[in-house]
Amino acid sequence: MQVDTKLSQLRTEMVNAGVDAMIVANTDPHNNEYVAERWSCRQWLTGMKGSNGTAVVTPDWCGLWTDSRYYEITEDAIEGTEIELMRMSDIGAITVDGWLKDNLPQDSTVAFNGAETGLKQAKSWIKSFELSGFKVNAAVDPIDIIWTDRPAPPKGELFVVDDEYAGQTIEDKVSTLRSKMEQSKVDAYLLGRTDESCWLLNFRGTDIEISTTAYCWTLVTHEKLLFFVDAEKLTPEATAKLETAGVTIKAYDEVEASMKELTAGARLLLVPEYISYGLAEATSHCTIVDDRPIVTDLKAVKNETEIKHTKQALIDDGAALVKFYTWLYAKLDNGESVTELSASRKLEECRAEFAGFRHPSFESIMGFGPDGALNHYSVDEESDKPVQPDNIFLIDSGGNFVHGSTDTTRTIPIGESTQKQRDDYTLVLSSMLELLMLEFAEGANGAQLDGICRQALWRHGRNFKHSTGHGIGFGLEVHEGPQGFSAASSEAIKLGMLTTIEPGCYRPGEHGVRIENIVHTVLSRETEFGRFFKFENLTFCPINPDLIEPTLLPAHQIEWLNNYHGEVLEKLSPLLNDAERAWLEHECRPLAMR
Repeated sequence: MQVDTKLSQLRTEMVNAGVDAMIVANTDPHNNEYVAERWSCRQWLTGMKGSNGTAVVTPDWCGLWTDSRYYEITEDAIEGTEIELMRMSDIGAITVDGWLKDNLPQDSTVAFNGAETGLKQAKSWIKSFELSGFKVNAAVDPIDIIWTDRPAPPKGELFVVDDEYAGQTIEDKVSTLRSKMEQSKVDAYLLGRTDESCWLLNFRGTDIEISTTAYCWTLVTHEKLLFFVDAEKLTPEATAKLETAGVTIKAYDEVEASMKELTAGARLLLVPEYISYGLAEATSHCTIVDDRPIVTDLKAVKNETEIKHTKQALIDDGAALVKFYTWLYAKLDNGESVTELSASRKLEECRAEFAGFRHPSFESIMGFGPDGALNHYSVDEESDKPVQPDNIFLIDSGGNFVHGSTDTTRTIPIGESTQKQRDDYTLVLSSMLELLMLEFAEGANGAQLDGICRQALWRHGRNFKHSTGHGIGFGLEVHEGPQGFSAASSEAIKLGMLTTIEPGCYRPGEHGVRIENIVHTVLSRETEFGRFFKFENLTFCPINPDLIEPTLLPAHQIEWLNNYHGEVLEKLSPLLNDAERAWLEHECRPLAMR
């Protein structure tokens, strides 16, 4: 069905429901970043891929709001349709509710599917719409009517994580959680975000492609531990382990009834971002504690076992990347054809050679030349392009292993590079190293560190619009909170956190550069002024020397890079064959000090 036909059918259902504007997003009942195909409603309606995007449909207009990561791919997706791109990252950009206020008459009815919209977003919209004189309908789902072959909810198998990898038993985690609940005077806590349940109950799921979560809820009280999940997802091993840990297993769709059974006035902790507006209505008899998600904070600080295994996962991943790069250059040197898509498939094959690999941790970004300027470019059969010796190649990819999650970006030359490319690359590298090598006071937050990272680029009139870094889960979500490096992040960076550092520089129509390492926050020293932290580098993958402009890289960063490449050689060489080691040795050759 074509986009225009879908919009026409949607408008018919809007008329039937008395709706003047319909908001459509890719949201599931848990507000997951990546959703199962069933909940990819905005993507189905508009054709635009990507984790962030909201469509608004009126009788005579359709707009699609997205951030700067997806501007270019959105333009491609909506070309030839009536849909207008709304650039939400631009300074002064109008919001969804702002546009509706300016363009709809009072007494109009604005609708969204409350069963699949996060409580925080829904409450914000409802307040804004009512102030604008609009009526609100959060109980309609016209997409479900017109999407006649809509996929069913997934039934992927759930598997347990051995305690030797988790570092803590389910019983230990639940005990810690209940202690935190008692300190906060919380009677019950609903874990809405699916990776919270995965962490607490030491399991992983397969419901969502390139993700390790399962559609589930967990309700914790001081007496009970209820796990809501479709029983057919559980292996006998998983069922036995959960029941031994005192977990009561209930059907996924029983969560609403169980919430209604909570004692009236019970102090219930739920996180508005992680629960749908529809489910929240079942908790109206409780005293809602709108506070920080305890489990998110707990899992953000990795234990020693998780750190140990993550380090090994990143060594395995680094070796897989070297195998891939060796293959790529050998194919091109032999005059054989390589495309973005064939490269992506080969990289997954290289990762699959290592024990514990399950699947990519996200859809690999294989951006050759101009495609590298698309922050979250996604290659498929239609967009696939050949890799030719006339530009640079941005490769952002990761693996989800039983023993950890990885996320690494490297930009490499294919053929001779230009001075502009070398300058961009070197300034991005210098920015990454500026933050990676930083010592900072305890309490410093993501916004402060984001600004420090950008200094080298700012000094040369360059910038990037995405965040500088995000948290990393342990065999869980590749984008994990609460921490991150961005202008909007007030979260303090704590000991034990794993975070990426990934500055970039993008020239639409020409090329893109990004370099990314994962770092571990550790104690640096303690003085009379307090504790100071630093980052331990965990990513071991060569940083291409041919794209470095030495005059732009400070001497102390050159020294760090030479030492780093020595470690890369030491850690990865035992996992490689002779040809791969030879390529790695050349790639890790020392740079001359200025």
